Amino acid sequence: MLKRGLIALAGSAALVLGLVAPAQAAVTARYPGQVKCPKGDYQLCIDGGPGGFTISGRKFSGHANAILLRNTRNVTISGNEFKNLSGSTGYAAIHVKNSSGIVIRKNVFSNLRNGGMMHGVYLVKTTSSSITGNKFSSITGDPVRIRDGSKNNVVSGNTFTKSGQYAMFSEWGRLDKGEVCGSGNIFKNNKYGKSYSGKNISLIKWGGRGGGSTGLPLTWGNCKKASIVNKGGNTKI
Repeated sequence: MLKRGLIALAGSAALVLGLVAPAQAAVTARYPGQVKCPKGDYQLCIDGGPGGFTISGRKFSGHANAILLRNTRNVTISGNEFKNLSGSTGYAAIHVKNSSGIVIRKNVFSNLRNGGMMHGVYLVKTTSSSITGNKFSSITGDPVRIRDGSKNNVVSGNTFTKSGQYAMFSEWGRLDKGEVCGSGNIFKNNKYGKSYSGKNISLIKWGGRGGGSTGLPLTWGNCKKASIVNKGGNTKI
């Protein structure tokens, strides 16, 4: 009887474990397209996959960068906190490459820095995306930056304080190395203060080239048409 009872108990335990396994899996669930991050001290990396999901309610800190999205579409990043990110390989809290339909809204970005200039959001070859209703503060580089053909992206309804080196929304690129100008990017209805160093800076700058380790002077307006357009409605705070 005792032996049978132990067997029955073991069987019951196995059933219980089977029931809790899905809950445990949910805790450690991976996002579609999630991969091991490349060098650069990122915390969450998506490369490919079907997209169509949301990253929300998370806190990212203590690393050089937070999220890297590549080759994906229709991903929403909402209601997260990006704080105290720094390091020699720091590019941005959210670094997006070759993607489209990325929605970045109602997040908080604060205290982002590296050896040079770190950004809040960095879009490379990225189209038809929006950055709306976020709060950016104490960011050494331009809080939003685009590069290499990024187009039809909208930056609106955000608040920028103590952030930026050259502009609140800027474009940088190596046009001499084959990178191309963006187009149709819009900046509107944002609230803004002074730069990270306490200076008044431009709201937008586009067609940047060179600077930093490239050995080229950093110049602007190198594209035939404006890559970023200020549509107005912006308020100084």
